[in-house]
Parts: sequence; C-alpha cells; structure tokens
Amino acid sequence: MTTTAVVTGGGRGIGLAFARHLADAGHLVVLTDIDGAAAQRAAAEIGRGAVGFRQDVREIASHREIAEKAGALGQLTVWVNNAGVLFAGDAWTHPDEEMTTILDVNIRGVVAGSAAAIAQMGQAGGVILNIASLSALTPVPGLALYAATKAAVLSYTTSVQGDLRHAGLPIRVRALCPDVVDTRMVTSRAEDPGAALLFAGPKPMSEDAVARAGLALMESRQIFRVMPRWRGALVRSVDLAPAFGLGMVALMRKLGDRRQART
Repeated sequence: MTTTAVVTGGGRGIGLAFARHLADAGHLVVLTDIDGAAAQRAAAEIGRGAVGFRQDVREIASHREIAEKAGALGQLTVWVNNAGVLFAGDAWTHPDEEMTTILDVNIRGVVAGSAAAIAQMGQAGGVILNIASLSALTPVPGLALYAATKAAVLSYTTSVQGDLRHAGLPIRVRALCPDVVDTRMVTSRAEDPGAALLFAGPKPMSEDAVARAGLALMESRQIFRVMPRWRGALVRSVDLAPAFGLGMVALMRKLGDRRQART
C-alpha cells in the first residue's frame, strides 16, 4: 500500500530535509510551498514519485485540496506543518502587513493544515508534526510576534491531541521546538538588530538534525520535544523568576548584538 506524507514549506530548508527523510522511510512525498517552482524542483530532486505543488498556507481551503491530492496518491499517514515566517524588531513597530502575515502563516496555516489532515486520515490514523520553536517556551525580545505564534502552535498541538483522544481517533499530533536552525530564514536576519537573540546562543543546528529529531518524535509517546534538550531545561528556569530571566535575556541580546557586529 502506498502511503503519502505532506510537507508544507517543503521547497527548501527544514521542509526539504523532512521530505528527504520521509521519502527514505518509504512514503510518497507531497511537497507544498508558496514558491511552486521550488516545490517542484525539490520533488524532482527527491524522486521516487514525489510531487510538488504551489500552496499559500494562509488559504484554509488549500489545505483540504492538498489533503485530497495526497489521498488520491495513497493513504495519507503523515502531515508536517513546517511552513513559517519570521519578522524581527520591537513588537509595536511591525507594519500591518507583517503582523497579518506572521499570524496567518504561522498560526492559521498550522490550524488549517491539521484540520485538513485529520479529516483525511480519519479512523485510518496517522501523525501530524507541527514545527514550533524553543521561543514558544521563553521570552524572546526582538522576536515577540514570532514567539507568540510558536507558543500558539504548541498550545494548539497539546489541546488537539486531547480532542483526538476524546474522539477516539488514532491520530498523533506532535510539536517539535528546536533552537536556532541554520536556515535562510535565520541567516537572512544576520544584519537585523531585532534578531540579535538568534545569534546569541550556541552554533545553529543543521536542518538534517531537526528532521531526524522530528521523525523520532512522530514515533514517540511524547507530545512535544525541545531540541537540544538542555536548552529546554534552561529556558524553563526563566519561569521560576521571570524578572531575573528577562535580565539574563537582555545580556544574551547584547552578546547577539556583538556577534552580529563582527559578522
């Protein structure tokens, strides 16, 4: 039986890494991206029947269309809500378009994608992986909008898993919360002063490492996972003393400023 796996934002970066690993695991991969040509190139690179489609994840109906296409190719068993955007700067300075875009892509896209996947999978079951962020768990000055959307993704994931259990549907929903990853979304902010915290920590993780961790999480009983794990333990300590934690974050932001300046 052919099984299909959908990856949004699959034209490059983390999404493409997920698509490669899912194809290696035997799935026929359906990649979507706002850049349709990139999705098609990625599908051609992966081969093994992979297909690429243009999709704007802000359009709710588009997720149902992708789910139907994936279902026509085989049994939909995996859906990765990976598409996302990042804007940096003081929270009150973002223009209307940035506020609308980040909320619609990072939250609406995940909610609509999950709903479409659940409807298509039904009693046959499957797994949905939502890409959140370490920022979902801690204050991230300069990235307040991004952090808020990822906190919403994490909350949505855990709540939906409860709904699925109540409904008796054999579908797992998981959220991966990685620290900074070496993607174009991050490197393009190297000169953006609002993104200093992205450059204050250890060396960014590789896209491949994130994909491998995501696939392991999908098979796990754990609902969400922070990577690396030690960073999760560190940021949770901020909750114990928020005022002290914000002071530490301010120091890290200054470190990020200096690293950006050197870059």
